[in-house]
Parts: sequence; structure tokens; C-alpha cells
Amino acid sequence: MVSSRNLSSGNTNLTCPQCEERIDTLHLQPAGENIDPDAYLICPYCEAWFFPENGLLYTLHNLDGDAYFGFPFALGGSKMRNYTTVTVGETRNHVVNNLFSGYEFETVQLLGAEREGASGDNRLPVERLDDSYTRAALGDSAIVALHPIGPDELVVTANLQENAVPTVEMGDELEVVYDAKLSRTNATNPAWVDLLREAEQAILRGNLISAVPLLVSAVDGGLYRLIYLYFVLNGRDRKDAKQHIKSRFDDGHGNIYTKDLAKDALNEITGSSLTDAHGPYGERWHEFYGEHGNRGFRDAVIHPDNEPLDGIDRETVIEWFNISVSLIIGGFELLWELDSDG
Repeated sequence: MVSSRNLSSGNTNLTCPQCEERIDTLHLQPAGENIDPDAYLICPYCEAWFFPENGLLYTLHNLDGDAYFGFPFALGGSKMRNYTTVTVGETRNHVVNNLFSGYEFETVQLLGAEREGASGDNRLPVERLDDSYTRAALGDSAIVALHPIGPDELVVTANLQENAVPTVEMGDELEVVYDAKLSRTNATNPAWVDLLREAEQAILRGNLISAVPLLVSAVDGGLYRLIYLYFVLNGRDRKDAKQHIKSRFDDGHGNIYTKDLAKDALNEITGSSLTDAHGPYGERWHEFYGEHGNRGFRDAVIHPDNEPLDGIDRETVIEWFNISVSLIIGGFELLWELDSDG
């Protein structure tokens, strides 16, 4: 008999901080059990207990580079690359393998489409339409699109373009490749995770300005949760952890701001901060918090004056998205280093 540990349907976004194993979708826990950010998960491999957020951040910490845009952030989420076919002039429903039972589509991204069996010079160029991640033109011949219509089902369409070049014809079979992010139907996310997910959705829809305040709030919430969970893991009960953060790091009026957490709280706990200009995170902090960075643009959005907002492009907002995530990871790394040394 094959051990169930040797079976795999793809990794989740959670890594056990103790044994450093990336947890597979089949091994996370029974599909009927909830993932709660305030409850411990048990590693299916070493049986260590950990908060799911720390498992998510440990995975992000292990990634190379800052390409976090497109990562599945929902707790226990996963990402897959899949393939289907569609006939030009028809619509096809495509159901995902039942290995992903308990998961649902979060986003899909069309990666490519091609005539069946085409290779080399016979391949047609694929061009995304109107910055859409779900519609593309195949040469000057066909339009291909795919959209989720249910938790585990996509609809795929292919039609000839108006005045189409007759390279593709009605009835031709097309091969379609796509990426999909999957989230667990029974997972509850902390607010900062949902803020990042909503910011990404806004960017994908082309609502660039609306994504900017979401990213600032995600950094606020992410740093708060890091520090709160640190105190809980180090012996404070939940109520006392919240009260300690408020009494030590608020502004005297009950408000806790990003800089209070990124500088004062982390410095008190770890001896380091995200804001140190000469530290490992100083450049990213300046890009995020500076007048011409994400925070400065956010202030112009929520405190408008008579001056029109400067234009902003998708690449800049995606860069700010990646910087925002990297700062949350930075806070985690500072706390983790202290914990591993202590």
C-alpha cells in the first residue's frame, strides 16, 4: 500500500515553521474542518502546532525575489497550471479534478492558446486584450476567453474575430493553458490577507487608484497581527496581548499607526526595525512610506484637494503591491530571527 504522505495534489501556501515542510493540499486537514487564523494548525508531518498566518509567511519568506503579485494569499490556498481544449465557435464547460474538492476558484489567468498540434512557425501570437487576464487574441483570427462560473467550473469560449485572417477556422480545436488560484471554502482569513486579495482584484480589473489605500491598510493589519501573535506565542493571553500593544505603542489617543509598529514595536522586541534607513528593509520602507511612494499617493487619494491626482500605471501599483508584502515579510523575519536565537 502506498503511504498517503507520498500522495500529492499540489502544495498549499502553508509551510510548517518547525519541520519546514510545504504542506500538500491532500494533507492539510480534512476538507470539512475550518481554518481559523486564531486557532493553531497541526503539521501533518511533524505534528508541531503553528498559527496558519505564520505558515503562510514562512512560505513567502522562502520565495525568491519580490514577485508576490499573483501568489495565492488565502490561508491554505493553492495555485495550479491547467490545460483544456475548446472548439472555435463553441463554448465549453471545464470542471477541475475532484482532487481539489474543498477548494474554489479565486482568480484565473489565461496564459496561452494555440491550434491543436501547432509548433514552431505555425504558432500564432497571443495578445492579451484590453489588459484583461482572461481574454486574448490568437493572431488576427480568434478571440479566446475563460471565466469561472462556479466553485470548480470554468466556461471557455473561442470565436472568430471580425474580418478574421483565415488561419483559424470554425470548428478548429484550440488548446488553452491557464493558471488558477484556489482558496479553501472553509478558511477564514485575517483582514490583511483579504485586503491584499482585494487589492490584487482591483489591479486585475484596472481599478488602480482603489488598490492603493488597500495596500496601506494591509501593511497596518499585517504588522499588527505579527506582533500580536508573537506576544501570544510568548505567553500572553489574547486579551493581554492586545492591551499591551495598545498601552505601549498607541499615540495616546488609542490610535496605532504603521510607523508605531514598524519602528517602535519591532525595535522594542527585536532591537531592529523596518524603518532604519541603513537596515535591510530601509529602502523598501522609503519606497512604501515616502511622499512619492504608496503611502504618499494614498494620502492624496483619501485627503483630496482641488488638484487632480497624478496618473498611475499598472506596473507602479504592482511594484507597490510587492513592496507592501515584502515589508510584512520583513516584520516576520525580524521576529523569527529573535525567536530562533532565543
